[in-house]
Amino acid sequence: MSVKPVKNPTRQQQITLRLMIVMGFICMGFFMDSLLRNKVVGYRPLYWLLITTFVYTFFKILYEWYHYWAIKVPVTPPTTRQYTVDIFTTFFKGEPYEMIIETLTAIQAITYPHETYLCDEADDQYLKGICKELGVHHVTRTIKVDAKAGNINNALRQSKGELCVVLDPDHVPFPNFLDPIVSHFDNPEVGYVQVVQAYYNQDTGWIAKGSAQQTYQFYGPMMMCMNSYGTVQAIGANCTFRRTALESIGGHAAGLAEDMHTAMQMHAKNWKSVYVPQVLARGLVPATLSAYYKQQIKWSRGVFELLVTSYVKLFTKFTWRQKLHYGLLPLFYLSGFVFLINFCIPVISLFADVYPLKIDFSDFLVISIPFITSVVLIRHYVQQWVMEDEERGFHIVGGLLLIGSWWVFILGFLYTIIRKNVPYIPTPKDIREEKNLGINMPNIAVIVISVAAIFYGLYNDWNPFTFFMAGIASLNCLFMAFMLMASSELKFKEYSKNHYVVSSTYSYVKYFKKRFWLLRRQIYAGIRRVSLLVTVLVICTCIYIAKQSDENTVQVSATPPGVKISKSSPADGNTLLNYTHVDKAGVLRVMGQQNSKPVNATDTLAADNINVDSLIQVNAAARTPNYYPETKGVIYTKGQFWFKNLFPLNKQTIERDFDEMKVVGVNTVKIYGPNIYDHITFDVARQKGMKIDYSFWIPYPSAFIYDTNVLDDLEKTIVKTVKDNKGNKAIHAWNIGNNALQQLTDYYAASQLPYAQYNYIQWVKKLVKSIKAADSSRPVTIDLTAGPTVDGSMALMHSQVPELDAFGLIVGDRAALTKVTTNLKAPYFYSSLNPKAMQSLPLPAGGVFYANWQDQKTASIVTFDGLKDIWGRNKPYLGLISASWHGGIAYKALPPVKILRPALTAIGGNSLPYNAMVYSGDKWSLAVDSARNMTFEWYLVRTNGWGKPVDIQEVGKGPRVYVTIPWNMQSYRLYLIAAKGNDIVDASSILNIPLNDDIKADKKSEK
Repeated sequence: MSVKPVKNPTRQQQITLRLMIVMGFICMGFFMDSLLRNKVVGYRPLYWLLITTFVYTFFKILYEWYHYWAIKVPVTPPTTRQYTVDIFTTFFKGEPYEMIIETLTAIQAITYPHETYLCDEADDQYLKGICKELGVHHVTRTIKVDAKAGNINNALRQSKGELCVVLDPDHVPFPNFLDPIVSHFDNPEVGYVQVVQAYYNQDTGWIAKGSAQQTYQFYGPMMMCMNSYGTVQAIGANCTFRRTALESIGGHAAGLAEDMHTAMQMHAKNWKSVYVPQVLARGLVPATLSAYYKQQIKWSRGVFELLVTSYVKLFTKFTWRQKLHYGLLPLFYLSGFVFLINFCIPVISLFADVYPLKIDFSDFLVISIPFITSVVLIRHYVQQWVMEDEERGFHIVGGLLLIGSWWVFILGFLYTIIRKNVPYIPTPKDIREEKNLGINMPNIAVIVISVAAIFYGLYNDWNPFTFFMAGIASLNCLFMAFMLMASSELKFKEYSKNHYVVSSTYSYVKYFKKRFWLLRRQIYAGIRRVSLLVTVLVICTCIYIAKQSDENTVQVSATPPGVKISKSSPADGNTLLNYTHVDKAGVLRVMGQQNSKPVNATDTLAADNINVDSLIQVNAAARTPNYYPETKGVIYTKGQFWFKNLFPLNKQTIERDFDEMKVVGVNTVKIYGPNIYDHITFDVARQKGMKIDYSFWIPYPSAFIYDTNVLDDLEKTIVKTVKDNKGNKAIHAWNIGNNALQQLTDYYAASQLPYAQYNYIQWVKKLVKSIKAADSSRPVTIDLTAGPTVDGSMALMHSQVPELDAFGLIVGDRAALTKVTTNLKAPYFYSSLNPKAMQSLPLPAGGVFYANWQDQKTASIVTFDGLKDIWGRNKPYLGLISASWHGGIAYKALPPVKILRPALTAIGGNSLPYNAMVYSGDKWSLAVDSARNMTFEWYLVRTNGWGKPVDIQEVGKGPRVYVTIPWNMQSYRLYLIAAKGNDIVDASSILNIPLNDDIKADKKSEK
């Protein structure tokens, strides 16, 4: 039965669609611009492969949107005259008799006067009789050239109708087939009229459904838009030609894509084309994998042949839109190479342990979701102009079938290059059992190689980026597995008929699928009504999230000390308690309490240039640790905040770092866990002979004062980790980091504080006993912050938790170091030592972990407390530490530097000059005059509301730089790096010359 024709879009619909396309184009540009930035470039060969696939996809989507811009449904002109019409259909040996008889019978039932011709390549006697019975002209030929086109041309020479209709033998026309078509030929410039190619067997199976789904958008809004552009594509079936137009080009053009070739020839002769978006016939779509592949190899080989031959010859005769149309249409089949690249990227990544992008996952979502949303919603919106409700949806099966045809498309291209002919074979119309192993082998190979890459990648390097690539490879495996299942679906249906359980399950699935289909129609209709609004909301939401991420980076409350950006108040030694004793009930007696001091971002920027003459005196005997004397360690925090890390940490990076640590003289590395990188860190440590001090980070009291279950859950996690790693020979000791006891004063009133402290100590005692019970062979230590009352805190913990083997002291600056005295009566070591605190003092020979190995730059955090800078260059203390440990890194003393600010008012938007100064020859001089062997790099460091650096951007190079002052300049610091080879010194400063309240911040910044 006929389907109700679609209508022209209203003015409002057209404006809405064009607005969505414009917004989608902007989102595409933003996405591409974000991907082309140098900071996101990972492993360059993979990066450019990925960019190639994105560029191809963008052009493919733009081509699609281009064909949505001017959707037009032509008005059927009134009938003014009657044409003589010849209808041709073909028959090739082997095609089912039932099919051709059904088609001939339907043709004869067409109400418009016509003559019917069967172009019989087989000269079949049975069909001769059928033709005589039905009143159909039977035509055959002895010289068989040009395949289908030659067969039609032979019949054309034996007929004389003004209009010629070509129908495929599997397409059954409706009685009114010619009624909406013939009147268009009243325009003498019209050469052919194409109508929709619809199907009646798309529910046969997944192959048939997918094949049909691939055509819905094309025969709907895209072909309607071609009406406006004068590029309507002739299809091999259901096309009506003007005889004089065919004769002007010498008849049907030959080739595997004879329909497209014929359209090209006619357009080159300035004939116009019309598309009538009505379902006037229904045919068969390939229902088996072999039939589908035969169709695709024929088309891909055919269109590539036209691109390199006829397109070049006819190029100058096309309009600009026709040049665009025929030049880009064949490139659809290059998708085979794109899919192959998409298969290869995760495989290469997993085998080689490299990644195409260095981008935060959340940032990638922010830049990609608007574009993806635009693509999906535009597609759904234009589905108002598809032919039937069944044609609306996501068309997932069609997409999977397209991906699974990658090797067929590539084969068509390669055949074109080597000029290999593909014989014209009609697409098989019957459904019969077939063996698909051979044609499934390329997809099986993708599965095998991808699975091997997944297992190797996860075994070799266990990190979030490996997981992501393993996920992509797994998706590719699922896509290929679908092809295997789809190719055997018909066999499964036959099997289910003889097995009740399978058959009944299949029936239930079909029932619920039908119910869901009805619901889905309603959902799609609702989405189409609000597509523009949803697109705007998604774009605005992503812009808001991106802005919030930039301006209001949230404070992390459970940050390991190696990752902290600026010193928290407990680290400054101002919130510790003085304890005198513990009573029989274990209640702590508070002797004194101080408030925490403000945090300033400059605490962590640049070196502390302390005047030696004003150094606070440090007890030499006390500063020598009495525990872990053989430990020469650093804190390694590269695995923290992996979700926000712009520099993917992988096994290769850890291997390089551990190799360099050994050169320095490091023999122990402190890490915080449990962490996703534990697996590869342990693996590398065993390979390199490095010991691991494994630390558990205790959250700040704000995380558990209102929910004690947090500590209970944490205890379970810690004990489980200890049990799981008891046999791990790389682990040297267990450590409890960020002792929350010293922070409780910030959260409790004096009357409540003793009970909170008592309860916390009891929890620590229980935890330590549990760790000892799980692993009695390793020491257990706990960290304390060096401060005014560290001796009392240590004595308290030592008496209450005697199971602790030692205490790790956190020393952040010289003031904290002075609190390390002979009053410390328990074993201790430096759990986190800022080497700046040891300036001009002998460095410890052992019993120390320096904080940290390297500065970090993530999407929302920047650290400056490393022995190496963000880019891996050596800071001054690295050489000094290596020398004290008899390592192999030479200390290279570079002259100190500082920043000279302009004597001008710093106002947002102004560009001001800043100069680097170098201390040389016992005086400060401008670097432009005195530092000829050093290079200078300038960066703006942005801080958040808590004074912590969250972003760093380069603003220039050289001894002088002009900086455009940010409007909120109080949130920025200028950071200078002076480099010589692989060694650096640094300095930082606020942007303005300070007045009053800014003087203190300025002094701290210049340290």
